[in-house]
Amino acid sequence: MINNKKVSVLICFLLSILWLSACQPEETQTSPSEKEKTEKKEIVAEILTSDSFVENIGWLSDSEILTVQNEDGQTSFYIYNLYDGSNMKIYEIPSSYVSASISPDKEKILIHSAPVSYSAQVTIIDRGGEVLFQEEDVPSYELTHSWSKFDDNALLMTSFSEDWSFQVFRIDVEKGIMDPIDVEQPFVQWHSDSSVLFQDWNTDEISVSAPLLSQNIVDGGKEMIVDSSVHFNQFDDSLLSIFSREEEGPFTYQFITSSGEIQAEFTVDLLSRYSDWLIPYYDMIGGKGHLITFKANEPGSFDTYTGTFSLMKWDTVSGKEDVLFDDLPLEPIQCSPNGEYCLYGNQLEKVIVLTNSNIIQLLKEEGADM
Repeated sequence: MINNKKVSVLICFLLSILWLSACQPEETQTSPSEKEKTEKKEIVAEILTSDSFVENIGWLSDSEILTVQNEDGQTSFYIYNLYDGSNMKIYEIPSSYVSASISPDKEKILIHSAPVSYSAQVTIIDRGGEVLFQEEDVPSYELTHSWSKFDDNALLMTSFSEDWSFQVFRIDVEKGIMDPIDVEQPFVQWHSDSSVLFQDWNTDEISVSAPLLSQNIVDGGKEMIVDSSVHFNQFDDSLLSIFSREEEGPFTYQFITSSGEIQAEFTVDLLSRYSDWLIPYYDMIGGKGHLITFKANEPGSFDTYTGTFSLMKWDTVSGKEDVLFDDLPLEPIQCSPNGEYCLYGNQLEKVIVLTNSNIIQLLKEEGADM
């Protein structure tokens, strides 16, 4: 038989615990995981030394970047953590480094080196430095490549000869093969897992724009995507095409969905150059639809331009436009996956903190106090 007095005491005890819990300060009720989310980490400044620094390649995560350094006649690749300054060397090659890039999934790194003149070596490694693919003695006066946004193991590569004749290749990292494909233009990007994009330039006349075509690399079938485009770029969720309805501008940045619908448009004035128009540096923050780009604050010619540039954020979903900085030098920019930071500078040696408009120097000048 249950003792009513004992039950009453137990209920009072439990109610007292609940009441005391409710009266505790709010911070004591936050779980450890929630605390970690609310604690704001800060980027460590001057973690790179200028005597060995070559360049930063880009983001491997929201807190890690890939850095290239020269060390004792070798070119070394490091992963740096920007929150604690720690680093890990993952790979090195002889001092014949040309360039490198990171795959969209942040799991692979392509390294272009040139051990001898007019010949390239293409090496693809994972984050741990294991070689996934390597092709030696690729004849090339110049080399360009484009990672696929649709297949983590696919990329396009174009090899140019000294007379600017070219050959486009499809690389399959997983299968370890590099096969030539028949494409009329050298500067190509993936449009799907089986088609590529290119501008169909008229070789008989000089023009600053051309039709943007999609070509199926299996059967060769072509489709016009945009009838006139100055510049294009395929992102994860949309295709950017820049064009002008008038010969002298203004220019429209148009974002097109995979179904061919216009998602958003922004109109700007571009600076002219000798034979074309300057497309300022930009980067897309994947998953958010935010394009971070520079915009000239005055019209004119880039060759004689002495004005300033604003750093803009365009929301390609809502159409909203924000000015992040109103006076910055025009330099390359590359944003972190979460969109909180952007590497910035000719060697990506600085970090722009987008949340508070702060700029952090990652490079410690030679001779500065330790």
